[in-house]
Amino acid sequence: MCGIAGIIATKEEHLSSIKKMTDIIQHRGPNGNNIYQWNNVALGHLRLSIIDLSEGGTQPMHWHDKYTIIYNGEVYNYIEIKEELVKKGYDFTSHSDTEVMLAAYDCWGEGCLSHFNGMFAFALLDKANNKLFCARDRFGVKPFYYYRRDDYFAFASEIKAFTVLAGWQAVANKERVYEFLQFGLQDLTHETMFEGVYQLKGGHYLLYDLNTGKQQIQQWFDITQPADYEPADSAAATFKKLFSSSVSLRLRADVKVGSCLSGGLDSSSVVLTVNEQLRALNKQELQETVSSCFENKKYDEQEYIDAVVEKAKCINHKIFPDLTDLYNQLSKIVWHQDEPFGSTSVFAQWSVFKKAREENITVMLDGQGADEILAGYHSYYGVYFWELIKKGQFKKLGAELKGIKSLGLYSNGFIVKEIVKNAVPLPVWLLIKKLGKQQQDWINYPYQSTKHTADDISFSSVQQMSYSQVVSSNLPMLLHFEDRDSMAFSIEARVPFLDYRLAQFIYNLPASEKISNGITKSVLRRAMQDVLPAKVLNRKDKMGFVTPEAVWVKEYSAQLRSDLEKAVAISNGFINQHIVEKFDRVVEGREAFDFTVWRALCFAKWIEVFDVKI
Repeated sequence: MCGIAGIIATKEEHLSSIKKMTDIIQHRGPNGNNIYQWNNVALGHLRLSIIDLSEGGTQPMHWHDKYTIIYNGEVYNYIEIKEELVKKGYDFTSHSDTEVMLAAYDCWGEGCLSHFNGMFAFALLDKANNKLFCARDRFGVKPFYYYRRDDYFAFASEIKAFTVLAGWQAVANKERVYEFLQFGLQDLTHETMFEGVYQLKGGHYLLYDLNTGKQQIQQWFDITQPADYEPADSAAATFKKLFSSSVSLRLRADVKVGSCLSGGLDSSSVVLTVNEQLRALNKQELQETVSSCFENKKYDEQEYIDAVVEKAKCINHKIFPDLTDLYNQLSKIVWHQDEPFGSTSVFAQWSVFKKAREENITVMLDGQGADEILAGYHSYYGVYFWELIKKGQFKKLGAELKGIKSLGLYSNGFIVKEIVKNAVPLPVWLLIKKLGKQQQDWINYPYQSTKHTADDISFSSVQQMSYSQVVSSNLPMLLHFEDRDSMAFSIEARVPFLDYRLAQFIYNLPASEKISNGITKSVLRRAMQDVLPAKVLNRKDKMGFVTPEAVWVKEYSAQLRSDLEKAVAISNGFINQHIVEKFDRVVEGREAFDFTVWRALCFAKWIEVFDVKI
């Protein structure tokens, strides 16, 4: 786990900027900062030692004067790949996964990517062929950004690394900013909120020809591809087998490992599976977990957290974030995130990783990605019901409607609305939105008929909705938050639900394995029925690392209103006074709380921190 940066330029003054690029993201790798230059290429690496703590794991790492690599992440199955390569005649001098990646490239070329099970973003300098081979893992767990001018091409783990380069000026990408303010969405495309800064999307690689300066981007993975796994006698048994294997791989480390524990199904499944495996290995050290909690019972999950901790007999560290703490750290958090974020839940996650660092935990597992592949969000209900209607499975539909009604969470009106929402074609929804003038009146930007909107997209199947969330609308954004929150404290975050074998298996399951009798994540619940406490197993609600934003708005109304006034002033006309009026209505109870107030505040803080030109 590390940070990387690189620059290709003909002028020495540009190449010399590589040290500044690595220095500004030093938090990603406090255990080493090394630079390598070859002709017009400069590569920088920051090391967070996780596997092979010796000098043998130092990067940039070279392979027989043919290749040089800088790499951020982990290839968890490096031991198995190494064994395969040894049989092919390869020799190794270290115990690191980095050396295995170099040998894999030498053996299979760009096809090496399909052999890797892990999270990674790397740049490999192929001196023999005078090219740079850059790649990002299947789901984009680890980041890779690039920025190009006429006189140089630069890339890095974080956008802020570009701010030290000659000619840099932070300019807002107004379309991406609009999507964030209007819908709370980001990381939808390869563009960022900074004009001219792009990200390599998950499951893609980039080839840069050092002779011509031309770049080529190619997709190498798609979740719809056939899964690589050995099936068991049932979907639940296969799930448990694959999940157990994923967790086992992600326990490989030469440092202390812990877990994030929210009290939900996903994180609880991770914690208790880790516990099972540690006990099976007769390891004496107890697993440590970290949880975000609140005194307000509406937002608190301590009863579920405590049930998991009691069963696992693990150490649990609880933190209690509040708005004052958030305000004191907001500039720092925005700086680390690179871009504004749409909910204060990011702060809850930030606080969890901060506590983990205080407890000297270097690796943290969590349940990220489960909701997107397991149809865990309640918005999947309407899609599933419409899917059953289209298939003429009315008996099944009746059972599902009866199941969801028994939960007591939703009215008949909600259910009908969700079904109709997906039954109406997307172009019609977009027309309705336009005619209804539902754009936020506090945003001074023309309405964009973009397909990337949270509540504008209708889906024909659960699988189609899951694909959208995994590839664009949800998961990339959540992984962005997690990477920055964890790396701010030099912590490696691992996500067992995004083992590609498990993710592909779940994705290709029929919807009835994910939603059954109105209950979400059915296959997970069946797989973990003998593992999870009943209180957690039978949970029907969903929270995660939430924060009491609706409460904070009223408790800190004077401060927030003042900050909104400042946000309007600093936005150079992009947002207007209507956001303050909206805030007043929310505080007075004349309008329901939503997250737009926070988006406006965070947007203004981003402008301030990065001196963004609007």
